[in-house]
Amino acid sequence: MIPRTSEVNHIHIRSVLFSSIVNVGDTDEHTAFSRAIAIQKYEPEFNPTLNNLLDFPRYQIFTMVRPPAIPPKEVVMESYHDPAFIKVNSIDIFGISTAAMLHIGGIQNIDLESRVKHVRDYRTNPDPKNLSIVPFATVSRKHREPKGREE
Repeated sequence: MIPRTSEVNHIHIRSVLFSSIVNVGDTDEHTAFSRAIAIQKYEPEFNPTLNNLLDFPRYQIFTMVRPPAIPPKEVVMESYHDPAFIKVNSIDIFGISTAAMLHIGGIQNIDLESRVKHVRDYRTNPDPKNLSIVPFATVSRKHREPKGREE
């Protein structure tokens, strides 16, 4: 890899989370791994029985062997790269999360892996055998007129 100078005028990133990275410049190798259990509950209070669900080996997604990477197909293209500089004017990113990367520069080898198990805890489910049928809760709120509009 030919060493280059990376020049960025402006980067605005709101958040970088969970094994993610921002890198300006050339890199030989980067590896990131993240695993998470995300729990979405109907009721906001803590339920101690959910503690039993927080065991990574319990879920197949965390113990499955990752399939080998598929070698990239050869692409015939013609391009010109200034061998000395990479210039970027402005980047605006809302978020980089879960073993992801913003990279401005060259990279030889990259290996990023993220495994997330989503757990939904609802009051009712009409068909517990089919988790794709999960009802949305209807919220009943009394209608109030904004102040100053009451008659």
